[in-house]
Amino acid sequence: MKNILLIFLLVGLLSACIPNKEVINHSFLYKGEGKEWKAELEYEAKEVWEKDKEGVNIYSGKDNYIFTLTYKGEVKELASLNKLSYTFKRGTTGEGSSTQTFDEPVTQKIFTSKGGGTGAIMREDESVHVEVKWDGKKEAFELAEKDLKTIHSKVGTDK
Repeated sequence: MKNILLIFLLVGLLSACIPNKEVINHSFLYKGEGKEWKAELEYEAKEVWEKDKEGVNIYSGKDNYIFTLTYKGEVKELASLNKLSYTFKRGTTGEGSSTQTFDEPVTQKIFTSKGGGTGAIMREDESVHVEVKWDGKKEAFELAEKDLKTIHSKVGTDK
C-alpha cells in the first residue's frame, strides 16, 4: 500500500514538472532605403502557447514596434516642407502610418512612430513595405531583415 501511494505521489510530482506553456520571444530589425529616405523597424513580439484544463490549445500574441524614418539629405532641404505622410505595411499583420503638417520650417529629419497590439504577430519571412509622400513627391521601398532573434522557453504548471 505504501508503494502504491509513493508511486501516485511521484507521478503527481513529475506531471507538475512537465511544461504546459511555451513562450516564444521574437526580436526583429528591418532596414532599407530609397533615393531620399531610409527607414528602420524595430519589432518585438511575445507568443504564448498553452493548454487549458481540458487540454485545449490557447494562443496569445503581443507586439510592439518603433518605426524610424530619416531623410537622407540635409535638414535645410526640408525647411519648406508643408506635409509629410508615410505608411509601412508589416507583412500580413498590420500597418502603421503618420501624417504631419508643418506651419513653421522643419528643423528635424528623423520622424518616429511607436505602437503595438495583441493578436497575430509578424513572422521572420514577412517583408515591410514603406511609402513616403511629401509635398507632391512619392517614394516607396522595402525593408530587409538585418537581425532576427527568436527565443523559446517552456514553463511548468506554476503560473
